[in-house]
Amino acid sequence: MSDGFPHFPRPDDGAQAGPGVWTATPPRSPGERFSPAYEAQAERVMHTVAALGMTPSIDGAGSEDGEFVAGQDPAGNNVLLVHREEPASAREIAALDDGGLRT
Repeated sequence: MSDGFPHFPRPDDGAQAGPGVWTATPPRSPGERFSPAYEAQAERVMHTVAALGMTPSIDGAGSEDGEFVAGQDPAGNNVLLVHREEPASAREIAALDDGGLRT
């Protein structure tokens, strides 16, 4: 965690998944918290947000909308939210190359 990021893959925090998210046991898809695909995608999004000059954080676990990555500007304002547990969003992120994700 020397770069300020969580260590990926993260241990299960026991928070409830967003509505309608879990589709397999064990979880496998990019929209299923703690699946290998989800954790790899979360790490990729965190590093991309940091490369854009923002401070990334992961929050929202167990909330109605599910987990998200936030990007804060230097003043600490959230200027970017990437919803991670919403299956359509997870599929869209998975389909992006690095340039597309930065955009």
